[in-house]
Amino acid sequence: MPDADGATPPVSPEEEAKALMDRARLLIRAGQVLEVIPLCDTVYRRHTASRVPALQLQVARALGHRGAALSEQGQVVEALIHFDEVERRFWSPRKPALWEGVAWAMVYRTSLLMEQDRPQQALQCVGEVLRRFGSSEPPPGGLRNAVGVARLLLPNVYNQLEEHEEALRLSEALLEACDGDPEPLKVDMASGALLQRAHALQGLGHWEEALECFDTVDVRYCEDPDPRMRSVVSAALLGRALVLIKQELVPEALSALNAVLEHAGPHPSPRQRPMVDFAQFQREVFERQLEEERELAARQKAKRRK
Repeated sequence: MPDADGATPPVSPEEEAKALMDRARLLIRAGQVLEVIPLCDTVYRRHTASRVPALQLQVARALGHRGAALSEQGQVVEALIHFDEVERRFWSPRKPALWEGVAWAMVYRTSLLMEQDRPQQALQCVGEVLRRFGSSEPPPGGLRNAVGVARLLLPNVYNQLEEHEEALRLSEALLEACDGDPEPLKVDMASGALLQRAHALQGLGHWEEALECFDTVDVRYCEDPDPRMRSVVSAALLGRALVLIKQELVPEALSALNAVLEHAGPHPSPRQRPMVDFAQFQREVFERQLEEERELAARQKAKRRK
């Protein structure tokens, strides 16, 4: 804001670095990771030697966000090196001013371990996040958001471990705590918990309940423009399609796959792209199957007429 003389007050290094890292976090959420690394490099280069806690926090965030961007580009070893550096340089139970940066690096590590199909290690990592930072409700801000994401990752990890009863218990507990709360973090947690509840029900073979839960995600959030929420809805639509495929309900599954493509539109986000590619491939498989069945029926009908 301009001051009384009409001049814009100078921005402090701490404010500037925080603004850059807040933007980096939003880009990661949207899946726009190519723009993240230059922002992180700027903060790291300017402030890595600083002894000011507020700037050390932004350096920790820069390392963590950069690691998250590298992991989404498939550079797993480099990403883990970044997360290790955050832990080595900035973790201390006596430095709560730096906990946010450490917590995000651990959350990113958990997500990477899950993507690498290493759920036992992911469970250890997310458990450590909650042990260190989740014993009490952190104040609003980055640390509270990181802990919220960790709590949401926990049922996801249990679903990956195929411990669906525990995933169902955890997701239902999250829903009880967050559902209906308009705070953005609680909306994120409720939507993710609904999705994980659906996956847990699917894993337990409760097909109808799973379909209802996937439908609830779609109905509630299909109009939300936020990139993260759009990917959650795409995941729910694809989950519905997979349940129908497993039940061998081909026409219904084909309709569900079309819904995945329609929701993503002609320009899917990076986070939606894998789901769109799968839906497109599976739709082509089903369309060929249905065409072959129609041709076979036509040939059989022609033979009967002879």
